[in-house]
Amino acid sequence: MRMTRDLLTRLEGEVELKVFWSDGRIKDAYVVVPTYRGFENILKGRPILDALVITPRVCGICGHAHLRATVEAIEDAYRRAGRRVGITRKAEILRDVTTSLEIVQNHIRWFYLYFMPELVKLKPELKERFGPFTGSRWKEGIEASNYATKAIALIAGQWPHNSYMVPGGVTCDPMEADIRKVEALVNRVISFFEEKVVGMDWRSYLKLRGSNLLSKVIGDLGTFAEVCLENGLDIAGRSYGRFLTGGSIHPCISSGVKSKRTCEFNLSKVSELDTHSFLSRNGKGYSWSKTARYRGLPFETGPLARQIISKNPRITSLYRKFKDSVLVRVWARVDEILILSLAILEKLRRVDLSEESWVDPGVDPKKFSGKGVGVVEAARGTLIHKVRVERGRIAYYDIITPTVWNLGPRDDRYLGVVEKAMIGLTSRKIAHIVLRSFDVCSVCTSH
Repeated sequence: MRMTRDLLTRLEGEVELKVFWSDGRIKDAYVVVPTYRGFENILKGRPILDALVITPRVCGICGHAHLRATVEAIEDAYRRAGRRVGITRKAEILRDVTTSLEIVQNHIRWFYLYFMPELVKLKPELKERFGPFTGSRWKEGIEASNYATKAIALIAGQWPHNSYMVPGGVTCDPMEADIRKVEALVNRVISFFEEKVVGMDWRSYLKLRGSNLLSKVIGDLGTFAEVCLENGLDIAGRSYGRFLTGGSIHPCISSGVKSKRTCEFNLSKVSELDTHSFLSRNGKGYSWSKTARYRGLPFETGPLARQIISKNPRITSLYRKFKDSVLVRVWARVDEILILSLAILEKLRRVDLSEESWVDPGVDPKKFSGKGVGVVEAARGTLIHKVRVERGRIAYYDIITPTVWNLGPRDDRYLGVVEKAMIGLTSRKIAHIVLRSFDVCSVCTSH
C-alpha cells in the first residue's frame, strides 16, 4: 500500500488530502484541515453584541450567514428568557434577500473560479474558456458574482463583513430607488445564467428533467456535464446518501433530513465529536476540524441536500439516475443560482418600505443572561451558532459550519462524508475534483 499527500489551494484556505492506495484504488483517505483559528475562544468573555462584528469574520465568503446565525441565536436567547422579540416583515425580507444574494455570489465564483479550472486538467482544450486568471469565463464569472455583492451592499451597506442585522431587525432603511437597483443587478445575474450557464431562457430550463437536462443544456453547465460523462464523474463522489438541511429560505429551500425517508430536522439530534481532531489531544487527531453527526450518523449538507429535501424536480430526476455523484452535487449548486435569484425578485416585489426596519427588543444586553441557537443556510449548507450569555458577557459560543459536516474527520465508527466519497477512486485528479465538489472552505472548518 502506498500513500500520497496533496495540499489543495485555490479555495477558501487550504486542505491536505492524504490518500492510501491499494491495487490502483483509494483504500483509505484523510481530509486534513491544517490550521486553527479559534473564533469561539476569541468570543468568550466579550459583550454579547460584539459577536455581531466578530462572527462575520469567520469567513470571507459567507460572513453574512454567520452574522444572521449570530443574530438569530441572540433573538432565540431573548425569547427563551421570556422577552417578546419580533421583527417586521420588511426586516425579514431584507434578511432573506441578502442571505440569498450571498449564496448566489458564492455559487458563481465557486463554479467559475474554483471548480471549472480543475476540469481543464481533464480536458486541456477548455483552458481558453475556463483556465484560471486568463480564461474568458473566469473573468466573466467574477463580474457576474459582483452583481450580487453590489446588490448586498445596496441594502447592507458593505460586503463582506457587514453587521447590518441586529436583534430586532436590520439597521438599513432602503429607498425605492435602492430596491430597483437591486432588482436590476439580480436580473443581470439571471441574464448571465441564461446566456452563459445554460444557454437558454430560464423558463425553458426550469421545464427540463432527467436526460433532457444533459442533452439540451448547451451552456457551461452542458460542458461540465460532458466532461463528467467522459471521465466517470457521473459515478464518482458518492458518499452516504444521507442529507441534512437545518435552515430554510422560502420558497425554494425547506429544512429536513433525508436518509431512507424525509423527516423534520431536530436540533436536539445534532452532536459534535472531536475524537479524531487535534482538539481532543487523545493521540487520534489528524485535523483541526471537529466533526458533526445527526443521530450519531454522518450526513451531507449543502445545495444537493437542500434540493433533494426541497424536492427540486430537476435535481431529484438527476439523483434518481446518478445518486450523489459529482455531476449531481455540482448541478444542484449551480441550479440554486437561478432559483434563489427568482425568489429574491419575488420578495423585493412584496417588501413594504413604509414598515419599520427595527423593533426594540426591550432587552438591556449588558445585564442579560440566557442561551440560544441560530440555524441558517449558508452557501455550503447548514450553519449553527450556539451562545450562552451570563450578565451580558459571552460565557460559551459554539459554531457548527457546513464544512464541519462535510469535511470533518472520521469518528470511531464512520468515515467523514468527503472521506467516504474518496473510497474506490482510481485517479488523483478525480480525487481532487471530488473533494472540490463539496465547495471546500477550510477557514470555516477550522474556525
